[in-house]
Amino acid sequence: MAGMAVLIPLLTYGYYARDISDPERLMNRNQTGLILMDKDGQEFYRSGTAENRKLVPLDQISDDMEHAALASEDKDFYKHGGVSVKSLVAAMYANMLSKDATAYGGSTLTQQLVKNTLLSSNKSFLRKYQELFMSIAVERQYSKDEILDMYLNSVYFGENAFGIQDAAKVYFNKTPADLTRAESAMLVGLLPAPSAYSPISGDPTKAKQRQTYVLGRMVEDGYITQAESAGISAQNLTYAPAQQDVEAHGPHFAEMVIAELNKKYGEETVIRSGFRVKTSLDLDWQKQAESIVAAQTAINTKRGGDAAALVAIDPKSGEIRALVGSPDWNNAEFGKINFATNARQPGSSFKPIYFAQALSEKQITPATIIRDESTDFGVYKPNNYDFKFRGDITVRNALSQSLNIPAVKVMDKLGVSQALATAKQLGITTLDGDSAQYGLSLALGAGEATPLEMTNAYAAFANQGKQNATTTLASVDNKFGKTIYVHQPVSKRAMSSEASFLISDIISDNVARAPTFGSSLNTSRDTAVKTGSTDDNRDAWTIGYTPTVAVGVWVGNHANEVMSSGGSAMAGPIWRKSIEAFFADVADEQFARPSSVAQVSICRGTEKRAIYSGSDTFKEFFILGTTPTSTCNTTDTVQPTVVTPRAEESTSDNTEQETTSGSSGTPPPATPASPVIPTVPATPTPPTPTPTPTPDNPH
Repeated sequence: MAGMAVLIPLLTYGYYARDISDPERLMNRNQTGLILMDKDGQEFYRSGTAENRKLVPLDQISDDMEHAALASEDKDFYKHGGVSVKSLVAAMYANMLSKDATAYGGSTLTQQLVKNTLLSSNKSFLRKYQELFMSIAVERQYSKDEILDMYLNSVYFGENAFGIQDAAKVYFNKTPADLTRAESAMLVGLLPAPSAYSPISGDPTKAKQRQTYVLGRMVEDGYITQAESAGISAQNLTYAPAQQDVEAHGPHFAEMVIAELNKKYGEETVIRSGFRVKTSLDLDWQKQAESIVAAQTAINTKRGGDAAALVAIDPKSGEIRALVGSPDWNNAEFGKINFATNARQPGSSFKPIYFAQALSEKQITPATIIRDESTDFGVYKPNNYDFKFRGDITVRNALSQSLNIPAVKVMDKLGVSQALATAKQLGITTLDGDSAQYGLSLALGAGEATPLEMTNAYAAFANQGKQNATTTLASVDNKFGKTIYVHQPVSKRAMSSEASFLISDIISDNVARAPTFGSSLNTSRDTAVKTGSTDDNRDAWTIGYTPTVAVGVWVGNHANEVMSSGGSAMAGPIWRKSIEAFFADVADEQFARPSSVAQVSICRGTEKRAIYSGSDTFKEFFILGTTPTSTCNTTDTVQPTVVTPRAEESTSDNTEQETTSGSSGTPPPATPASPVIPTVPATPTPPTPTPTPTPDNPH
């Protein structure tokens, strides 16, 4: 043990000797900043990069700045040899009280300068031990004034400002020599947490508190009097306008990347290390999404919907391929709000989440018949979007047509608490109330969720029930070209593969959806999609996916005002156009059917398996163990006909809606139906889109 105590300082000095002897390497203030690239290496963001900063000598730095730094950060700087024993003992005592051996460091200015080279947010005992001996080595090589000068020229002040020259210009548009006492105390007060304390982009109240603290320390050390401190504190400072680093494309996404990096490494390490980051973004998709959102918002604004968000996620990795947080970043009123991470009520887009769980638990099947009729659930009496009732209807048609009363019955059967648990399992973190708080209104999306989390919940269905945590990062290199991070997807089983397939098949069924939505949501490929609208149309959603991408769109008003239309009319066009744009040159994909899902013929109006196919039958998928055991149509007297391959024909009396019939032709001979059909029938050719879709608006 004693040998290691001697060996570690020797090895540390040998490793960092070059850095200690070179002031620029010791300060580590050049080639800083951050560069973000998309997944293919196209740069879309650059912030705070500087190749070569000039050293500002002490005689060109305000004396008030020097005094503030010494009083606040290291009052005994000119007395110790790099390490303050008194400060170390005080820090050790504080660590004992906090039961954290590394919570307080007792760092001198020299130790803080050394941290620039160590470039680690790790507060391990070994790192602290290395820091102590490096500080002693620095003190032996440089004079106190040289160390103070290097410290002031390299310390991080936030706002991408390294050193006093950057800080004076960024915060006050001044030179270091012109800084006043008030300005100097403010800048030094930021040092413990520059982002949190910044009066420009952080918390001005905390910034003022920190300035007051520094002035108090200056009084204690005799640099100013108490009366002077009071006068300085009363001054109102004028700050330079905030610098805008965000580039033309993906500004909200860039903010999310920076937040993820800062959480992982710490803000100063991110900027000082000069990170070059390959992100998950597909810049081409991002540009297309921004254009589509902006164009449709110009139309939606006339209907009261001035805000929108879009998220595109790769279900296989959790990587965010495109993210539009608002229609216009430069909108002074609300453009900076990232609506993709704002929680809003999802309306009927929440239905597939608990329907999937009910399917997985075998409480329902796609062929289960539910009575759509006026129903009083005690204190809750919901209605359908059009105030009409369809009578007996299958789960497939009820979900596809977004009927509310059958949906509430499914929720009632499953249980609100189980629905909440399922939502959390699918990554929705905002539903933090209990079942009593939400009640059965949760069935119609009365809780709140973010577009990002809702889209990733659907991504689990696209990925056969496996869900990846979302990420903005692919890989990270530092300024020396060393790769320090590579994203490795971490997936979990969020839903059964069988239920995920059934949900995907149901909400990709153009025929079953047609009585409500016509062909407004149809695309040129096999795509699962669900809309949602809240009461009075304050929120409109459309979320859909292929096996390769999940795209979620939210449309609303930034002030939460009422819109004139619902999900399919407001959010639907953005979603459909985005899907088509993203996959313009990509072959269609089918949802993979698990071997534990069978397809059989069912007699229409019953839940019984048909022996013979005919005009009164349709084909449906079942999880093994839920296939009907009772049979019907046991003779071949019924004239067989070609039936709709993926859904029973609608029983809706809503004649105002455009409907889509199945194909017709010469009837084949009647043949016995098999309990398991080995192949999945092809999706019918989508009909021509209707220009004015009927909104999905559950009440």
